[in-house]
Amino acid sequence: MAERRASSLLDFAIAASIAIVPIMLGIVLLVAVIRPADPGAASWRGPAGRYVSVRHVEALRTFEAAIVERAALAIPPVPAPPTARQVLDGLPQCRREWSAAWRASDWLPRVAGISAAAPSQAEHIAAQLAAFDAALLRFGARSNPRVGQPVAFDAVRWFAVANKSLGTPIETPEYPGLHFQVRCSDLVAALAALLHADARMLEALAWRGTEGSTVLARWRPDQLVEISPHHVTRRNPWNGVAGCIYLGRQEGSDERTAPSHFVAGVRSVQRRLCNRLAVAGVADAASGVNAASPTAAMREPIAVAGEPGLADPVDDARWMVPPSLHTMLQPLESLRRPSGPLYRLYTDADADGVPADAAAGRSVRPNRIVLDGTAVEMGLSIDLTIDPALQALAQRTAACYTGRHEVCRGLGLRRNDDKAQPIGQPMLEGAMVRMAAVAVIDVASGRIEALAGALSRCARQEVDGPGRDANCDARLPYPVQYRPDALLNPAVFHDAMPASTIKPIMAAAFLSDPEVGARWLAAERAAMKREAAPARDSLRSQLLRSDSARFLDRMFCLDKGYARCDRPWGVQASASAFGWNAACAANTAANTADSRADARVDCGKHDLLFGRAIDAPPESALSRPPSMAVAYGRLMSQPRGDKLGAAMHLRPRAALDPAVVRRCAAGADGQRLSDDDWEKCRGGAVVDVVAEGWGQGHARASALGIAGMMATLAAAANGQSDLRRPHLVESVHSTGGAVSPALAAALAHWRQAAVQPNRLAPEAAEVILSGLTYSHRIGTARTACEQVFDARRCRDIAWLAGKTGTPSFPNDALSLDELARLCPRGVAAAHAKPGTCSSLRPYKWYVAAYRTDHASSGPWTKVIAVLTERNWLQRNGRVHGAGDHGPNPSAEIALQITGRQLGLLGGGAP
Repeated sequence: MAERRASSLLDFAIAASIAIVPIMLGIVLLVAVIRPADPGAASWRGPAGRYVSVRHVEALRTFEAAIVERAALAIPPVPAPPTARQVLDGLPQCRREWSAAWRASDWLPRVAGISAAAPSQAEHIAAQLAAFDAALLRFGARSNPRVGQPVAFDAVRWFAVANKSLGTPIETPEYPGLHFQVRCSDLVAALAALLHADARMLEALAWRGTEGSTVLARWRPDQLVEISPHHVTRRNPWNGVAGCIYLGRQEGSDERTAPSHFVAGVRSVQRRLCNRLAVAGVADAASGVNAASPTAAMREPIAVAGEPGLADPVDDARWMVPPSLHTMLQPLESLRRPSGPLYRLYTDADADGVPADAAAGRSVRPNRIVLDGTAVEMGLSIDLTIDPALQALAQRTAACYTGRHEVCRGLGLRRNDDKAQPIGQPMLEGAMVRMAAVAVIDVASGRIEALAGALSRCARQEVDGPGRDANCDARLPYPVQYRPDALLNPAVFHDAMPASTIKPIMAAAFLSDPEVGARWLAAERAAMKREAAPARDSLRSQLLRSDSARFLDRMFCLDKGYARCDRPWGVQASASAFGWNAACAANTAANTADSRADARVDCGKHDLLFGRAIDAPPESALSRPPSMAVAYGRLMSQPRGDKLGAAMHLRPRAALDPAVVRRCAAGADGQRLSDDDWEKCRGGAVVDVVAEGWGQGHARASALGIAGMMATLAAAANGQSDLRRPHLVESVHSTGGAVSPALAAALAHWRQAAVQPNRLAPEAAEVILSGLTYSHRIGTARTACEQVFDARRCRDIAWLAGKTGTPSFPNDALSLDELARLCPRGVAAAHAKPGTCSSLRPYKWYVAAYRTDHASSGPWTKVIAVLTERNWLQRNGRVHGAGDHGPNPSAEIALQITGRQLGLLGGGAP
């Protein structure tokens, strides 16, 4: 036996070099692959610093033709996944590259002592192809697939297409005159991408069964799927780090210095950066002390993984983030990404074409932060107005009412009618409502503190796949189609007819009418002082009972015999004072061609981010912030004359025929003060104006817009002479380093929405809110209040002033069986009444101002607005609350949220 000698340092050095040098060589080769000299061979740059691999896309497209209907392969014998030999035979050009096995012992003979051979590349690819076929089986066989039929992988087709691709040069417009070749390694990378994260990419692809006819027109007849460059676009890894998204404030800190949370993916670099107080924009970050309150020590902000999912547990932190947040903030990506053009405009040093007012910033360094000892460029960060705790409470409540019973249990939510049963148990799929949207606004500041939204399982399937699963009622009268936009947060991306929620707008117009307003206002104020509850014929009583007929009497000047009545246009002006009708054409004396030409698709929209008017002129070329136009509110508007698109303008003033108005006021039975007053109106332009007075016709609003309307009213009642429109972004800030004067000016301008004068009279606002404080006691919200509280407690609630609304729905009296018979496949039968098969849905509204200090009679502090889509009862197939009877689920949701926020209901957030 040979003598064993002690190992020397030289031996260890040699062994280490054998192990490390190949690894380092691999890293160098990897960098060379990531940043190739041949740009088209690997990637082409897209907008905002994004890139996509030309060869990678072409390799992925080889799988398009290989994905076929599974039924087509079900002819015996069913082909098995290819073996390694079949892979090599099918792609002979890759035989040499894919045959060799990697042996660890070839690289580490001394150190590791490994001698077993690993599988060959071909064996690995064969296993991956089998896994891909299994992933397609799961994808196409689930209860509500994106594809119209089960699909499978056809290896023979793939071999044929891949062989052709390997032998055909690629041309792309991004590199004119250059040709690139797909390689065997590209096919390997494409297969790995398709299988990544349990084949998650399959969800993002375009599938036959959920794409419209316009898309399918360019497909081959047998094509089931399309893979496009945008499916594999990636951000340039060399273009720095995106800025942070902050929300919430730490207790005891001021509005800007100490956010409580930030949004960052589990593995994102933001997790390492955004918790730094300096990056959060905190003053005196080195000491960890709030400069505004030196005794209050600040902690690092806490990371939240992202937006809530469909099955998050009740204690998951993601409930704190509004759904669709990244869609809402998309216009700011140009600032948040260092590669974005707006970011570059402000931070590039000595860049060509810098505008004159940014010239002073040419020598200023970009926004940088040290990461692992290296200065890294970082985009600008965003401070949101969202209150994480309130957002989580609102989102959980919306999920509970749309069928998440475990969330109801976690919050301790109850309805008196359901007793010990889960909320919504008598409804289809056990959901109280099919959709819920919630918006909460701080009155004094205009800060949007919550934007919650949820869909029931079956409502989601109507817009997220080609069909409903077996647990969803097939009689539901809604078409099933893939509509990704309908999956966005309904609090801001969904609108409906506002119905009776416009009554505060109308009441404000009546109380400011130049002829009768002062007299009506004085009478109401005098009654407020001497009465416990409003008299029946008072404006406040008509508000709390939502007496639309009497409101229309006032709007069309019953007191003047309906003659020479200008009040409809007073209502129109009042809507503008409440922040509605933004970006609509200015009112004109006559219905001229010019007024129609001014119609805009943005009529009634609002900038979600900073609360500015969509059509406001920019203050400078640099300082105007990006905007996100969302539905807000419009009233007394109409489509332009040619009715092309959705362009709207304000309804021009017009003389209304008193005889026609009088006939409409009497209703179909011709009798005044009967149940059908102002219904079934006929007679030209009067019909359209009456419809607007009902809050229907072309009137539209979102939950955000309804909340903004009530926030304006509450601010006036508080005596605020000015106000800020609702906004989601509090500020945009740098990492705290030096910035250019142009950037500094822009950051100051982007902190919050501009102050605007409040055009509502405080006395009128007090009268209106006084009437609405009785809505939950003796008015239209009473039954909803008694589902959440009890009758005695509802009578004692003085901290809430709310208004209900029920948009038109022609099928309240029809069951699902009757609808299925009258509207087979959505087409009206010959004997169906007009409107029976319309797209209208059974919505309910509720909006309220409330005091967070419920024991005081101080200012109104918050506003909440809720829009829901009613569900259908299991026992008789009729819609819940038919005929405007029964509890209003929107009011219930608002009371569940506010009651828990104020500590008046048990079972708060975990």
